[in-house]
Amino acid sequence: MESTLQPGLVFHQRLSPINYKFNHKTLLILINLNELKIINKLFFFSVNSFNLFGFNFKDHGKRKTDSNPKNFIEEKILKKFKDKKKYTIFLYCSPSFLGYVFNPISIYLCKNEKNKIKYLCYEVKNTHHEQHCYFIKVNKLHNKKIYSELDKKFYVSPFLQMQLKYKFYLENAKENFSLNIDAYKKNQLILKTGIKSKSKPLSNLSLISELIKNLFFSQKIMILIHYQAMKIFKKQRSFFLKPEKKHDTISFYG
Repeated sequence: MESTLQPGLVFHQRLSPINYKFNHKTLLILINLNELKIINKLFFFSVNSFNLFGFNFKDHGKRKTDSNPKNFIEEKILKKFKDKKKYTIFLYCSPSFLGYVFNPISIYLCKNEKNKIKYLCYEVKNTHHEQHCYFIKVNKLHNKKIYSELDKKFYVSPFLQMQLKYKFYLENAKENFSLNIDAYKKNQLILKTGIKSKSKPLSNLSLISELIKNLFFSQKIMILIHYQAMKIFKKQRSFFLKPEKKHDTISFYG
């Protein structure tokens, strides 16, 4: 299998208006979406059904139980970029644990026959169950990382205003995966955050081994979001209200 388990670390540092940082361990997977039938044969991992670990269509893309997120990505690339080529699509995300998952960000990587990433999609969610997808045609590298400069289109935190610029730096090496996100207010860097992980074979043994190290990893994501929010509010004493949003949205770059 090309799909891998990705034990990792989330890091977060606010630089303005307060200085505050934290990090925590997490568990992710890098799934080749062509391998779902093989993955579904694992004893502790199921696709679209309950198990210790899981991957469900309803959590990604169109967020419907009968809609493979791979089809969602292919449809958008064809419609926006007029690209009819076939790509191998990988999805970097947290698996569900005992049926529960919350992915603040999931990343689709569309690779050609030379294993080069030609398109990216950053699928971002907030705690209000809303979603925005940033589709990117890859044409920039910065120190061997895929560089993307994006306008903030989506409310993700009561402590970040909407008028921000993002700079994304993604690296998908053989043994390591990393995403660095810098947020700017005008030209001032106010936030540095991201994920770093290492590749391990996706197997029953590796799943149980990592679970012992990081029990209830999926549930802890939501708990830690609210815990850190309370600590930030205690320091910052201000927040930004969420604008009304009724449906999932998409933006395109490149």
